[in-house]
Amino acid sequence: MVEIFFHIGLGKTGTKYLQSEFFPKLNGVKYIKPQLYKNAIEIISDEIIKNQKSLKKRKILLSREFDKQLETETLRFSKFFPNTRIIVVFRRHDEWILSQFKRTLKNGYHIKFSEFFNFENTGIFKIQDLIYRKKIEHIKNTFSEQPLILTYDEFKNNPSNFLIKISEYVGATFEEKSIPKKFVHKSYGEKELKYSYIISKFIDYKPRNNPIQKYLYVFPIRYSILYLGRFLPEPKTKEKVFPEREELEKIREFFKDDWNFCVQESLNSEKLCNLKHQKSHE
Repeated sequence: MVEIFFHIGLGKTGTKYLQSEFFPKLNGVKYIKPQLYKNAIEIISDEIIKNQKSLKKRKILLSREFDKQLETETLRFSKFFPNTRIIVVFRRHDEWILSQFKRTLKNGYHIKFSEFFNFENTGIFKIQDLIYRKKIEHIKNTFSEQPLILTYDEFKNNPSNFLIKISEYVGATFEEKSIPKKFVHKSYGEKELKYSYIISKFIDYKPRNNPIQKYLYVFPIRYSILYLGRFLPEPKTKEKVFPEREELEKIREFFKDDWNFCVQESLNSEKLCNLKHQKSHE
């Protein structure tokens, strides 16, 4: 028997830490790295065939962060494995969209926040892309198993408990001393990212799939700009790159009910998962 667990993001919710520092250290779990996601269906199918005659449970965990493509990708995956158990982490809307924007600037895109997200719905991210209720309901309607819904706040404020919840949901153990204690890395500041914004107008260093271009061209330019930006004075630009505090507060207020729904779903998810865990040990 094979049990499948699928961590689907969202992006900018501690995903990189989970993928590199936690998931590979879960005992008794075959972990499929995000780099192998495109082959995940074949890998899992092979494991199912191998374990057809085995009475021992085989646990498989894969991780791939999704944002706008969450519904499409999970629907495709569910066609093959509808009993998959989903792990998903949400972050308060204003923090999440700002973090997404900062990553976009860091990656060499020449774009202002007002072009990235706005209430006229003309940005790269639309209002519907930030509605978590829709994503949660989609997950519940698409897969037969109860998902584990978590919040980034807990990852920041109580990371040990956050990791324990995941391990208990998967039914795996881990050595706590093997997990690095630096859970959240410091993001780049607005000053450095403004330099990225200015220079990206003249130099195209957006992500490349070619490894040679990636490591010999994109990365050296990107991280040189960000590093030097720490020591240079505040860049002079008349353009309003980042949102004002009032704009972020407006986003937070607009999605307040959606966030409260998400937090409640996280609490409900924990209760249901705990109940199931208790029954399995009776």
